[in-house]
Amino acid sequence: MSALDTGVVVDRVPTTNCWEYGGHPYALEPLALPPLRPPRRTLDDPAPIMALSKRLRQLDSDDSGSSLPRPRRGDAELDRLFWFRWVTGHQITFAIWQLLAGVVDEANTPEADLERIAHDARPLVAGYTGMLLYTGSPTREIYEQVIRAPLARQHVSMSGAWARDYGPIRPLLRGRVELGSGTQAKTLRSECLLVEQVHEGIALKLVPSGVSLMQENGARRGTWQMPRKALCCLYDNVFLTHRMPVTYEAVVRQLIRRIHAVILDINTNGLDPLSGSGGREDPDQLSTHEVVERKQSLVQDLSELIVQTGQGGATPCR
Repeated sequence: MSALDTGVVVDRVPTTNCWEYGGHPYALEPLALPPLRPPRRTLDDPAPIMALSKRLRQLDSDDSGSSLPRPRRGDAELDRLFWFRWVTGHQITFAIWQLLAGVVDEANTPEADLERIAHDARPLVAGYTGMLLYTGSPTREIYEQVIRAPLARQHVSMSGAWARDYGPIRPLLRGRVELGSGTQAKTLRSECLLVEQVHEGIALKLVPSGVSLMQENGARRGTWQMPRKALCCLYDNVFLTHRMPVTYEAVVRQLIRRIHAVILDINTNGLDPLSGSGGREDPDQLSTHEVVERKQSLVQDLSELIVQTGQGGATPCR
């Protein structure tokens, strides 16, 4: 019996520009991913995804998602909104990482078309940049109360180092995958450098001390350290991510559902729902012209990612 048969995977492509995710606004859904990466890169029926992409391109940001509540400071729903962003943004990131792992695989084959691979990879890396900005959108105070404290209750040393999908793409992001010296390769490398800059900036914004939960509590672990596989499972559980044999198409469709919900959220609330209060905490890394432009184009970038994954072009998995 497959994950689809058991009802674990909700992979229906949204058919309207209304909220269809999780049963109520800013709710969560479980994500199902294969242990390593999707087994193939083709879609049985890309038509629903391309139709959704067309609808999203026609969105009017003034009324898109108008049925969604717009939490403000002091509103109890504000915590739900930022927890939704933290969990769903990470789920999107995990799916992007899996699809990028296919890029690394294909780039390492003798017959690889390196310029095409670099071209196909860029929207995925740009999507990762966008999710860093999205999940890093709370103020420092909200991050401490709504996100960091619950993470520490799961494990005092909770760490992104336990994310099992990151390892295969680390060489790509750090420029250690040979993609030639063409224009597309240079563009991709610039995008990877931007990921590094934004990641550093989000860390400085949310945790100015630079001391992570692992660094803060590492000395307490002693002989109680859990096996790494158990830590990876614990990390997956925080983000409602389950490992099971699902198809490439199921991964893409789950990704599209989440991007659709994120676009409706941003069109309703903006990237900063607190009307600029979080922006004053931005360090220099998040205040450059390039990053400011990327914040403004986030919805457009995510819409382009839907097109790429719907066409199968940005997901070169073997």
